Amino acid sequence: MKIAMVFDGLQIGGIERVGADYARILTSAGHDVTIINLRPHLTDLEKEFPSSCHMVHFNYSRKLTPEQYNKAIRMWNWGKYAYPMMATALFPLNLALKIKSRIQIKNQYDLTIAFSGHFNDLTFVADGFVKSKHKLCWLHGALYSYLLLSDGFLNLYRKIKNLVVLVESGQHEVFEYNKYLHLNIHQLYNPSFIAEKQINDKEVQKLKEKYGKYIVMVSRIEAPHKNPYTLIDAFALVLKKHEDLNLVFVGDGPDRTKAMEYARAKGEEVSSHIFFEGAKTNVQDYYSSAFMMVQSSEFEGLPTTIIEALYSHLPIVATDCPTGPREILGNNDFGLLCKVHNATDMAKQINLLIENDKLYNHYKQESSKRTQAFMPETIKSRLLYILNLIMEEYK
Repeated sequence: MKIAMVFDGLQIGGIERVGADYARILTSAGHDVTIINLRPHLTDLEKEFPSSCHMVHFNYSRKLTPEQYNKAIRMWNWGKYAYPMMATALFPLNLALKIKSRIQIKNQYDLTIAFSGHFNDLTFVADGFVKSKHKLCWLHGALYSYLLLSDGFLNLYRKIKNLVVLVESGQHEVFEYNKYLHLNIHQLYNPSFIAEKQINDKEVQKLKEKYGKYIVMVSRIEAPHKNPYTLIDAFALVLKKHEDLNLVFVGDGPDRTKAMEYARAKGEEVSSHIFFEGAKTNVQDYYSSAFMMVQSSEFEGLPTTIIEALYSHLPIVATDCPTGPREILGNNDFGLLCKVHNATDMAKQINLLIENDKLYNHYKQESSKRTQAFMPETIKSRLLYILNLIMEEYK
């Protein structure tokens, strides 16, 4: 099949890395894959995609999408008037951009996928900016999570009809109270190719010498989504008992500077133990050299970094936030869950792993059992089954 995957930029991030993994799976299955990047200035992760993929750049900002402004209906009384006015005003511009896209991207695809799940790639696919027989969109979490954010998502999902979700939490309730909805929804975990990434032993040793015994959080630094502040607070509590410990953030994001300032405000005795490494492509070396991994999100989809940490046999503490961590770790079966936005409880779980060698080693040993569900071959089989269902329905 000829498949187009549409992204809202290809910067270094979890969604983009997962997209590269799926592109690998699709090309390995013999499909002809085109990658459409709607923010051409964000290209850092393009090199992670298979060389056989065709790379297309087309500038299309979220600000130009009508459904971006649907949220105004909830936010302000006058929003119910502003939203249709914005949609009407943007219609000619979107029509012109659609014509431009059709001219630039002449191929007709069997399937076009809105992979980032943002308003621009969803609109690009839903409104047919490229010729395609079938449409599909990726939800990097549960359906209800997106509907809580904006009805604009639902308007676009109804046009696309075929959805992939990471978890099914709350899905029954969505359809129970919206009986008019007719969506084809398929659950699919993200694959992980972290096991294939070569570990640089010299880099691992270098990191151990630099940071000693350290906690790592690999994440986009953004609040409230990833909430680095709770981890900083928890770490300050842990440091009172374990003065040899360090904390390393791997990742970049809009709140990196604020997080650094927040750490500095804790005083030299804490901030001197906290390091911000920025975005890195060799995350496997950080997992291999770290003592444990902590994830402090307030909400999630299905966090790839937790899966990667399991592959690296790294004990984990993660917030029991809506969707994601519990789906992966179970009821503390493969890692420890802590309360959301609760530094005291997070510190308690971190201390438990530090002070209980038996528990620490238990999680190192159990991790390989859980990774079976995220192996590329397992995901590939399920993905091809879903694609066949979509193709068969419209024959």
